[in-house]
Amino acid sequence: MKDALVSFGVLAGAVMVCQVLRRTARELLWHRRWAGGRQSQSNPVPVPLEVLVELFSTLQLCICTHELRLLGGSGLLGQISGLGITYLITLVHLTTFGSASCNPVSCLEQFLCGQSPGQLAAAKVLVQFGAAVVARRLSQMVWALDTSDLHWHHHLRQYECISALNTTVSSGLVTEFFCAFALRTALFRFQFLKQRHKMHVVAALVTFLVFAAGDLTGAVFNPVLAYSITFNCEGNTYLEYCFVYWLGPLMGAMTAVLLFDKKSVPNTDASTETQEAKEKRA
Repeated sequence: MKDALVSFGVLAGAVMVCQVLRRTARELLWHRRWAGGRQSQSNPVPVPLEVLVELFSTLQLCICTHELRLLGGSGLLGQISGLGITYLITLVHLTTFGSASCNPVSCLEQFLCGQSPGQLAAAKVLVQFGAAVVARRLSQMVWALDTSDLHWHHHLRQYECISALNTTVSSGLVTEFFCAFALRTALFRFQFLKQRHKMHVVAALVTFLVFAAGDLTGAVFNPVLAYSITFNCEGNTYLEYCFVYWLGPLMGAMTAVLLFDKKSVPNTDASTETQEAKEKRA
């Protein structure tokens, strides 16, 4: 029980610290933008702020997933409890991320659909992978504190982990493809729902995908998250990981984009940013 409580504390700490960093970045950059008289209705959010929010949000996602993966692999949580925590932490992420996608596939999609300039998309992808590396190091630093038996044993084993890919590479590719395809399709189908309702739909779908495909690939369907939590694990080669966890989600998301008319899809990031601008002006 103590081990689980410590892990929950790590999750809460990661969310709170990253939320403070996001708020601080918003306050500093918004203040500078207003002071400089450069506020624009067409682009209310400064580009550096978008990149920083992406950085801190990806850091939060990866750290929390590292801790949840360690806790889930320990056997301390039953299946129902694990799925419940997955649902709750997904809701927390969706509530706190703001305009961040924490997924390079989403950045590529926005660029191809003309919703984001190439330089901004490239900058977001770079900071996402940077955050993935930093998250792995920070998680190891937290585990090295030996605040629980679970952390102590993991530290003693030099943070070794086993590949989450428990099927063939081709089957893994198909699994990650359909996970990404299902999530992207749901986002298109439920685009007109109110944000508070859509968050629950997405969280429920992510939880279901983890339940259905978790034993096969870990149900990651996010290249940068997979890079942080899986690519250093024993059991498969780097190229096999790239094939499953990078190519699979990319193909799944792009297939969903091709099957839907993007002209009818509102720019959800722009809507979120406009809402943030209204809150600042209020």
